[in-house]
Amino acid sequence: MTTLPGVAGQIEQAIGLELTVQLLRRRGGTQVTVPTRPAGSYLAEVIGVEATRTLIAVIGPGKVTLPCASMRGAKARRADAKAMLRAGKSLLQVALDCDLHTRTVSNYRAEIEAEDGEKQMNLPL
Repeated sequence: MTTLPGVAGQIEQAIGLELTVQLLRRRGGTQVTVPTRPAGSYLAEVIGVEATRTLIAVIGPGKVTLPCASMRGAKARRADAKAMLRAGKSLLQVALDCDLHTRTVSNYRAEIEAEDGEKQMNLPL
């Protein structure tokens, strides 16, 4: 029996809870590629070659969207994410740094734009 839902549960069944949590803490909320060969891949760097081989066998190669694995409260992550977006960080950078899904960060960007009252910045001409 797994403790995590959905795709995370499948990964947990294949490689165990500890490695799954390690992966989710590094890339939760983003898409990762399960490679065709584990050697030298990002996934092998995070969870090891043997665990990557196991995922290739169980899930198969391709892109997988991982759920978030956040240990912090939602309000703190939201505030951090919005501050990073205002500072010009990319969606992926914010998602990885704040343990959020890229769609969530995209929604935060839309909220910022709505708060500012405009979708585009006015440039002085």
